[in-house]
Amino acid sequence: MRDSLEGTGEKKWWYQIAVMVMICVFFVGIDMYHNGKITWSVWPVAAVLFFGVGFSLLNKFGRE
Repeated sequence: MRDSLEGTGEKKWWYQIAVMVMICVFFVGIDMYHNGKITWSVWPVAAVLFFGVGFSLLNKFGRE
């Protein structure tokens, strides 16, 4: 418990995925605020999810 409060442990494997999801929510939120619907934010969200989440999962589960 003390180690987790002091921050001496490693990041969880899902931390990068959570950051990518927050970035996607940001892009979709800006798009929804300006247009009232999802228009241009599909491309940055797709790129962030494909590269960010994909490489994070490969890094976690693709090692031997």
